[in-house]
Amino acid sequence: MKVALLEVSHWHVPLYLSALERPGIEVIAVSDKEKSKGAAIAARFGCPEYDSVESLLANEQPDFAFAFGRHAEMSQIGKLLVERRIPFSLEKPCATNADQVAELRKLAEAAGVYVAVPLIFRLSETLGTITDVDRAAPLDVTNYAIRFIVGPPSRYIDAGAAWMTDPAIAGGGSTINVATHFLDLFRYLTGKPVVAVSAMMSSRSHGEPVEDHSIVTMRTEDGTVGVVETGYAFPTTPDIQREFTFTIGSRKAYFQGGNDQIAYRLHDRLDFGTQTRTARLDTDIYYPIFVDKVLEEAAAGAQPFVGLKEAEEMMRIMDAAYASARAGGALQMVKTSTSVPGE
Repeated sequence: MKVALLEVSHWHVPLYLSALERPGIEVIAVSDKEKSKGAAIAARFGCPEYDSVESLLANEQPDFAFAFGRHAEMSQIGKLLVERRIPFSLEKPCATNADQVAELRKLAEAAGVYVAVPLIFRLSETLGTITDVDRAAPLDVTNYAIRFIVGPPSRYIDAGAAWMTDPAIAGGGSTINVATHFLDLFRYLTGKPVVAVSAMMSSRSHGEPVEDHSIVTMRTEDGTVGVVETGYAFPTTPDIQREFTFTIGSRKAYFQGGNDQIAYRLHDRLDFGTQTRTARLDTDIYYPIFVDKVLEEAAAGAQPFVGLKEAEEMMRIMDAAYASARAGGALQMVKTSTSVPGE
């Protein structure tokens, strides 16, 4: 399969590269508007580098594209691929608001173009362990609290993505960048739409225009509450990059995760005490799995296991969270649908 990599200065791109060196995959071109990582990646694969997505697509005919780039430009990149009927993966959050994602989704659906989104916790051992123990998906969730704190904003600047500190381009800080996975995971585990959101955000740690600490509280239609805390406060070192801890409760079990293990207690078998399973909580390891899965799906003409529909639903919650934070934490109702201009 001939693959193109679009806007490769994005910090997630290195997590994909080893998987793209496997037999049967040929990286035929890369683009890099930021002019930071493109030359090295092009040299690694022995392919041409272009200075824009447009120039790459004018000169190459990939079978599949992995698209990255600035958040504010992601939906436009997606539209260029849809116009050319090229199946692709689009890095989360796919845009800076849900309406942009909805517009792209509708265009892709009308054109019959495959689009996957790397909401990689759907492939994780975290999800696998919880659903295996609970023997259900969705679960009858009773409580949900996630804490995911990553390194400072300077790491994005060092990676050639200084735009991540500009809210007009990034859409925000740790919430839109990191909480995406856990808003989606809450929806997946409960199997219910989120109807109300409140959020508080702060930029006290680093003083950048984007938030570096955020707490988002969600409520489903049946009253289930989920809390997601994210931030750019972790003092990253080579041995540990981030903090990821959680507690998730269901009618059947209570789970606590951290340090590459998940402990759980069964409500109807308290005589079992606390049981523990090893689970790789490092999120980076799931991107090669994502590469294999989406290329297999696209080649088979299958629907994506997670795509723009799920991204749009997640971004509806995201929009409500930022609206709440701007309103001092006031409760916001989540929009379920928004018309697209021209419909």
